[in-house]
Amino acid sequence: MRIRTILPALALLLVIILVAGCTDTVSVNQNETGATPVGTSTPPPSPEELVTFVQNASEYAQVHGQEAALREFNNPSGRFVEGELYIFAYDPEGTTLALPFQPDLIGKSRWNTTDAEGTAFIQEMIAMAQSGGGFVRYQYLDPSDNNTVKPKLSYVMEVDQNWIIGSGIYEPE
Repeated sequence: MRIRTILPALALLLVIILVAGCTDTVSVNQNETGATPVGTSTPPPSPEELVTFVQNASEYAQVHGQEAALREFNNPSGRFVEGELYIFAYDPEGTTLALPFQPDLIGKSRWNTTDAEGTAFIQEMIAMAQSGGGFVRYQYLDPSDNNTVKPKLSYVMEVDQNWIIGSGIYEPE
């Protein structure tokens, strides 16, 4: 009688273990492209993850060249869109080279663009990237929160003297 009780419990345990090992590894808050759908909440990437993301994009640009890299950076479902992270790129004069979710700005100068507090954040990004890279803080519209202006932290670096790249995260309030 005791074996009849233990065997079903062991069979159930085995099924649970097998099912757990066969589940999809994609987060429930991400779609198949790795992008987080609007309206879902996941913890924001850390500043360290932000730096790694931008460094990986720079390495990609070094290996594949500017033209191929910009094509990939401008692809909204490409390898450089992960959740809220995406790569943006500018030339030294502030002309937009990559901005995957605002393609209408590609080729346009944003040199004099200011944030909600009047900071010329594109100029700050270019200066920071040209001085060795680093973080820039500014206020920016968050499309996942009804375009509410929020503090944003971006990491930027120079790929070469012809262009800079970066990515940003919204800072918790």
